[in-house]
Amino acid sequence: MRSSLPIPTLLALALIGGPACEDASTDAEEAAETVEAAAATAVNEATEEAVEEATAAAQEAVETAEALPRREPCTVPAIPIPRPVECARGRSYPQCKWQMPHATLSEGRYRRWRNTIMEHWWGRPALVAYIVASTARYRERFPDQILAVGDLDAPGPRHQTHDRGVDFDIYLPGAMLVENAGGGDYPSNHEGKSAAEIEATRQRVEGLARVLAECSEGALRIYYNDPVVLERFHEWYDAQGYDENPFGRPMQVHNHLHDFHFHITIPEDLEVLPMAPLPPGTEHPFQTIEEPPDPDSAPNLASRNRNTTWRAEMEAGPEEDTPPPATATMNATPTDESPSSAAAMTAAPAPMTAAAAPAADEAARAPAAPAPMAGTPAPAAD
Repeated sequence: MRSSLPIPTLLALALIGGPACEDASTDAEEAAETVEAAAATAVNEATEEAVEEATAAAQEAVETAEALPRREPCTVPAIPIPRPVECARGRSYPQCKWQMPHATLSEGRYRRWRNTIMEHWWGRPALVAYIVASTARYRERFPDQILAVGDLDAPGPRHQTHDRGVDFDIYLPGAMLVENAGGGDYPSNHEGKSAAEIEATRQRVEGLARVLAECSEGALRIYYNDPVVLERFHEWYDAQGYDENPFGRPMQVHNHLHDFHFHITIPEDLEVLPMAPLPPGTEHPFQTIEEPPDPDSAPNLASRNRNTTWRAEMEAGPEEDTPPPATATMNATPTDESPSSAAAMTAAPAPMTAAAAPAADEAARAPAAPAPMAGTPAPAAD
């Protein structure tokens, strides 16, 4: 017959041992209470110890986090950024856009992508500030890598997006999966390279993704198709503690055209990054926004179709950097009498000017970029 006494009571009786007492029931109850009290004390002590351990671990985590280097906010370097007078009047996008500063003012940090016309070199102020700051930070980490930037606000046949001032394309010549050599030719950047060389290119690409995330505080979307870079970047990104990204995962695979460039999208409400003060006597110039051509027109497909004179200059290749527009022209207050881009396009071919046509494409000047192809390049689409 099994005992109905609880196990703690049986243990107490076994410990007491000896001859039976006159009141065995009372002794058993007292022993059971003793065991239960001892058990409660042990539990309390264990709980206190666990709390102490958890507190110590939390304190250690805080101290470790405080010891880690803080992410410094990205800053726009001291560089004049053209914008229309509407910006000074408090207007917002699309009346107020900023233009990417001319590549010759960037100290070699970036150049304009060869298929980007000057009318597509404008975007929301926050977007332009973001690009300029990101390229400056990337140059600090990879001083020998020039970046190519294009299509800030470029609606039309080549894109399904790029129409709200929050998208742009960025290229790392010689470092991405393939190279856009023009004319529909996309040679691999990994073929014939050693594992160490491929790893070095991937580090440059991932490094750019990290900088872009840092300068947007994690709020961005990157289209790019290298699964190795994607996995590494996401592992790094998830460890940064960014707020929830409105775009979901920060890097996403897209169509095959994103083998050779990043397509970046930022939120419309991204704030303009802090800007370094300009040198005394220098101001951000006023310049009229150059309206893009009709989306269905041929000139929108590639910058080389724009003007036969410019096309000939491009294929010959300029010997020196083309200077930015003259200060007097850039600082002039826009008026209704200012010549429009459309008028300049319909005029007979003439020597290029800053107001009438785009500056010569910097692609032919950069040593890391592919050589210009003869003829009109095939358009790329996002």
